[in-house]
Amino acid sequence: MHLSLDEQVLRLSVNKLFNSIKMGVISHSIVVAIVILILLPYIEYDVIMYGVIIHLVIVILRVHLLIKYNKENQESLKISSIKNYLRVYRIYIALSAMLFASILFFLDTTPIEYKFLIITILIGISSSSIYTLGEIHSVYLSYMLSIVSIVIIWALLQNESVHNASILLFTILGMYFSLTSYRYSQTYKNMLIRDIKAKEYIKEQEIAQTKILTQKDKLDHIAHHDSLTDLPNRVLLNNRLEQAIQNATRHKTFLSVYFIDLDNFKVINDSLGHAIGDKVLQDVTVRLKNILRINDTLARWGGDEFIVLVEDIKEIEHSSVLAKKILNALQESFLVDDKELYVTSSIGISLYPRDSKNIENLIKYADSAMYKAKDEGKNNFKFYSNDMTKNAFERVVMEASIRNAINKEEFVVYYHPQIDAKNHKLIGVEALVRWKHPEAGLIAPFKFIPLAEETGLITQIDTLVMDIAMEQFSKWYKDGHNPGVLSINLAVKNLEEKNYIDKLQNCIDKYSLDTSYLVLELTESDIMKKPKSSIEKLNKINSLGINIAIDDFGTGYSSLSYLTKLPIKELKIDKSFIDDIENDEDEDGNGKTIIKAIIAMANTLNLTLMAEGVEEEIQKDFLVENGCNNIQGYYYAKPMSADEMLEFMKGMNSD
Repeated sequence: MHLSLDEQVLRLSVNKLFNSIKMGVISHSIVVAIVILILLPYIEYDVIMYGVIIHLVIVILRVHLLIKYNKENQESLKISSIKNYLRVYRIYIALSAMLFASILFFLDTTPIEYKFLIITILIGISSSSIYTLGEIHSVYLSYMLSIVSIVIIWALLQNESVHNASILLFTILGMYFSLTSYRYSQTYKNMLIRDIKAKEYIKEQEIAQTKILTQKDKLDHIAHHDSLTDLPNRVLLNNRLEQAIQNATRHKTFLSVYFIDLDNFKVINDSLGHAIGDKVLQDVTVRLKNILRINDTLARWGGDEFIVLVEDIKEIEHSSVLAKKILNALQESFLVDDKELYVTSSIGISLYPRDSKNIENLIKYADSAMYKAKDEGKNNFKFYSNDMTKNAFERVVMEASIRNAINKEEFVVYYHPQIDAKNHKLIGVEALVRWKHPEAGLIAPFKFIPLAEETGLITQIDTLVMDIAMEQFSKWYKDGHNPGVLSINLAVKNLEEKNYIDKLQNCIDKYSLDTSYLVLELTESDIMKKPKSSIEKLNKINSLGINIAIDDFGTGYSSLSYLTKLPIKELKIDKSFIDDIENDEDEDGNGKTIIKAIIAMANTLNLTLMAEGVEEEIQKDFLVENGCNNIQGYYYAKPMSADEMLEFMKGMNSD
């Protein structure tokens, strides 16, 4: 309930007024005692009894009002109720004053000097009442005027000398005490106002201070916690890890750092959206919390990476128990927006003090162990070993070398012929990247392509290969040679670039290349990572007149429904099936059966077939006999430089 300043003053004044009633009761009791002791010998008994009765009535009225007021919850009383109590009290106090002063009318036989003594007592009571009634001027005024009016009436009935003296005395005193009570009430009011304002100011300061402290706590929490999961972030984790190391050193115990990465979480984000991905991360947080102890620390490192810090480990072997619990907890399905999702995890573990006594190293080593767990098939855990640091260092060095090689254009293109085995004609070449290192010499693709794909550098390499190959291919045609079609490998990350198609078109225009001579190859597994977006991008590429081929066909998990929607013109049978041809003991071996099925499917879908990795004559003969005439492999030629390829073309044409 909000009260104005005047209303607050009124409430406090009335509270004090009613609290002063007790003093009034005591003062009236004292007056009764004084009257009885002093005046009893000189005043009639009936008059004394009248005075006692009057005082008792006054005391009863005050006590009645006091009890009634104190029964109420004074802090919740409405102002209208307070004013009503004040009005009743004014009536009671005026009535009390009249009854009290009327005792003069019963003193007819009393000597005049005692009458003036009683008047003096009345004046004293009137003046002293300022300390119990003066906080509210109207109450004091009603009390004093009631006494004065009765005394004046009595004085008027006396002889001229008595009433003149009495009237003059009470008029002067009345004016003085009324003005005094007003000043007293105003002083009291101002004092209350200052007190109220001081309390309000203090309260405002306390509220402001509380808000500042609350805001500080919020900012401190935000600074040390992840906004999505409300888990400790890197800053808070480092603080706790530092404290944990101190405790482990003091108590000679071990501590474990678990680096947890969700397997294939990017697929959920890319296919279902980040909102679903965020809910999965929140559900993962709940599951991890449920299997950890209260004093264990679970932090979000970033993205889909979490770190668990476990202290007070007595035996190192115990660390594997929690790792297994985490794996089991996360491999159960998650239900998010009526979608059943599955998320596994890879965990790396580092130990203090065995692996390191340094905070950064413990986290770095656990991270290295996690990558090792991923490399070995995911959904498992690995403890850190020194070899991992060596491998990680080599990885960092290799990545830096790849970036340097791109800048210095150390990558060259080799060309692998594609032959029509039935007619013994060159039908095309596949452009393959090679790294011509100035010191290490020619570096095979399998040593740098996986890392380039992982780091995203593959897009820059593909752009470089595309430019070199198209320039060379255009030159061959201008020089009167017929190399057939040019197949260029396309990493799926290129399709994720907004300007890739423009970059492709610019390169074609730059070398005036007929797009019907171009084939872009994507692996089956790459296409199926984002089949819907792949269809859209590949349709745009196909609209330029460029053919699309699926490389390593049969090794992925493509859907036949997607195959019919993709704008593909060619399937390349993976080398692993070709190798099985000579290993099958009979005509119905598994490798041969699969190849026959692929050939039949390609014929049904009206797709061109290319068999890659053909090295033996028995492989070539089986493929040709079953309707796959297009061959690529060491049986005819290894990948070769542009100059070697030119000589190979001349040889094929001369044949």
